[in-house]
Amino acid sequence: MRTVERLRKLQQWTYDTVCRGREMKTPAPNMDVRQIARQEPKVFLAYQPMRPDDSNFTGEIDPLNVSPGIIIAPTFGYLKYMEEQRFDRYNDVHRPKEMGQSLCCQVLFFVYEDGIRLPGFVESANSGAYDMSLMAEGTQDGLETLLNWMDDFKDALLSQKTIPDTDMFLNEAECQYGLYSDQKFVADRRPAFIGMVTVTFQCHADEYNDEVTKLLR
Repeated sequence: MRTVERLRKLQQWTYDTVCRGREMKTPAPNMDVRQIARQEPKVFLAYQPMRPDDSNFTGEIDPLNVSPGIIIAPTFGYLKYMEEQRFDRYNDVHRPKEMGQSLCCQVLFFVYEDGIRLPGFVESANSGAYDMSLMAEGTQDGLETLLNWMDDFKDALLSQKTIPDTDMFLNEAECQYGLYSDQKFVADRRPAFIGMVTVTFQCHADEYNDEVTKLLR
């Protein structure tokens, strides 16, 4: 099975499982903090969309441009290798190690939480005063939203173990999750909160292209 086909199926499964029908906070038009806007999260493959600056040069990455959103970025995996499983060892099953591929992905979750508007904040903003003491930073709310969303994803993965219509089977022992970090420290990008789930799938080591494989099956 081709890598891009696996990724597209994973993208669709992720959207159907943890995004479809879900409404989450997103930056209001012109970043107007007086308003609360919501939208359904999107799922992107490999690259984060960019927001153009005044010169229309899209060289500056803006995490808010994908909040709420998920980016699935493939990393390194084996072409033809599969670890011996404990079941094999205790049941005298001898499988060749060069039998399976692996697909590793970093799944990045972006959540937007600008804060909690206290009574009187909108009125002060409309008058031009912007009394920021009437707006709680909302760090814990953003963190809780992020972790709950990631928990929904990992719970669904552990429950299903496979991605429909693919040869991908979850390698549970190789999966990790936590807050996105930079040089071992949590990367603080408020009002964008970022988490990461690293997933590894075992796949069939297919030596043919898709058209040939279909003819052989």
